[in-house]
Amino acid sequence: MDTVTHAFIGLICGEMAPKDIKHRRKIGLAFGMLPDITNVILVHPYLGWLAGRTIPFALGIDFINFPEILDHWTYHVWLLSHSLLFWAIVFAPFWKRSSAAKLATIAYVSHIIADIPSHTGAYGLEPFYPIPYIFDGWFDAWLWGPGPIAASILGFGLAYLAVRRIRTEWLIWPSERQVEPDLSGTP
Repeated sequence: MDTVTHAFIGLICGEMAPKDIKHRRKIGLAFGMLPDITNVILVHPYLGWLAGRTIPFALGIDFINFPEILDHWTYHVWLLSHSLLFWAIVFAPFWKRSSAAKLATIAYVSHIIADIPSHTGAYGLEPFYPIPYIFDGWFDAWLWGPGPIAASILGFGLAYLAVRRIRTEWLIWPSERQVEPDLSGTP
């Protein structure tokens, strides 16, 4: 799945969070994208260089043409950032710290969960990395061309707008309810 779609999923998490969490949308967006940062700064540039691209950034086809990326350390860093064990060790302990930490934890794991069905074959996600178990998903979003990626981004962008509207009009957390003042003058 592309990073922008993950950003929208994180943004949806932030939108659903209580309004008293300062910068809730930014937290959701950032932590929703965070696992893919390793891909953007390590895997794609290395694979693009390996493929001989003028601008060293890989295309989906490069993952098929250069399967040796599976043995390179950059790919293992990506696997680690997409591991539920990594999440449980690094993020879950902060759960009780604050509402913002809970939101960050949920947004991060939403990325991993969304990626599980979208990676198949040799590039299936290893949700318990470094334990070698590959979950073979149902489709390869990383091989999509520009059209399906744009459709995914548009779809999740519209989903965000729908959630935002629902959130502002109907869904109110108990901590957000304002007590109406008694104007009757009776004690």
